[in-house]
Amino acid sequence: MTKRISSDATLKALKPRDKEYLIPDKKIEGLNIRVRPTGTMTWTFRFQMGRKHEKISMGRYLQSNSKAGMTLDQARKEAGRYRSWLENNKNPKVELARERREQEEAKTFNDAFVSFDEKRLSKQLRGEQSRIIYNRDIKPHIGGIKLADLSIYDLNKVFDAKVDKDGKRMAGAIGVCHKIINQVINHALALNMLDTHPAPQLKAKDVGGGSKVTKRNLSFAELKILLTSLNEWRTDPANIRLIRFLLGCGQRISAVLEMRWSELDFDEGIWLLPASSEDRHTKSQESRKVPLSDYLLELLTEQRKSVPSKWSLVWPQLMDDKVQEPAAVRALIKRNLPADFERFSPHDLRRTFISRCSEIGLDIVAIEKTVGHQLPGMLRVYNHHDYLEEQLSVLQAWGNKLQSLTVENVIPLSRSLPF
Repeated sequence: MTKRISSDATLKALKPRDKEYLIPDKKIEGLNIRVRPTGTMTWTFRFQMGRKHEKISMGRYLQSNSKAGMTLDQARKEAGRYRSWLENNKNPKVELARERREQEEAKTFNDAFVSFDEKRLSKQLRGEQSRIIYNRDIKPHIGGIKLADLSIYDLNKVFDAKVDKDGKRMAGAIGVCHKIINQVINHALALNMLDTHPAPQLKAKDVGGGSKVTKRNLSFAELKILLTSLNEWRTDPANIRLIRFLLGCGQRISAVLEMRWSELDFDEGIWLLPASSEDRHTKSQESRKVPLSDYLLELLTEQRKSVPSKWSLVWPQLMDDKVQEPAAVRALIKRNLPADFERFSPHDLRRTFISRCSEIGLDIVAIEKTVGHQLPGMLRVYNHHDYLEEQLSVLQAWGNKLQSLTVENVIPLSRSLPF
């Protein structure tokens, strides 16, 4: 009599042979365990539709830990579904394919985002920012909508919600949302979670998105007003030092806000700015040295006194050793600027650094190296000089200029004054 599976003990007693063999289940007709010469054991369901014999592979049984694979009870329950379909003259293979198709069609936009996050976003340098924007601005509107039902009408709900207090569309925010939505949809298309893009021709500018490249930079007259009024700002002194430092170093705000004390060498006057990583968004593929002028060293020395010695960040949040958001610095500037002073962003201070250093005749190559820009054309290929001394000269001259602008009663001498 052919041996049949009666219990889990039967399965655990099976041994591999020179050739693959099948043992049928005692309870469910068509259910078998397949044992390979390697010892691998797989549940299969064999059935006949008309004259055609077919087979469905169901899952593995693990002798060492049966609960980790498909157990006997689970296999019998699944095979029982297949027998029910057969009794109703339905092909189990066809019905399984239909189930899978319905499950895929039932996936929501949020399911697609979770997959995108796991496989791609988590590996991007600024993935956390996109994740925050998705959860705040996109998920509430379309996260629960089935991918198969997603339409341009649904997408517009996201874009229409991005308006300021005056009802004006926020171009930058819309542009970012449009980018994230497109990335998720393209990911879903690549994995066959979605058949077609609901709005393949839709551009960010069509829904009020897109950001304009600003040319805002502060003139020397504006710098004097700013620098002489900083002490009157309603904020902690550390934030005033931060504004001065941003203006004095010319680096990106993300690099400054994420600066660690461990990156600073006060004796050598060097800031070792690391390459971009998951927690350091410097936009540089390699680490680089940034010389520190007397102006910058004085600010850092003062800042060191106000930050707890155990904290790692140079410009942390006021009550916690966590990175400040650039948005908080933008809000600080907006809140304290005089009404007749044209608004500027932290990045405009970087543009100001480059523009005003050029205006006072400092070496343009040294300026570009100071801010971390790549040299143009063949200079990038052949010129590997680090320009450290030249960078220090730029930063020292710029710091002296800022220091002179900080003094309210400094009046430039006119060449026409009589002796």
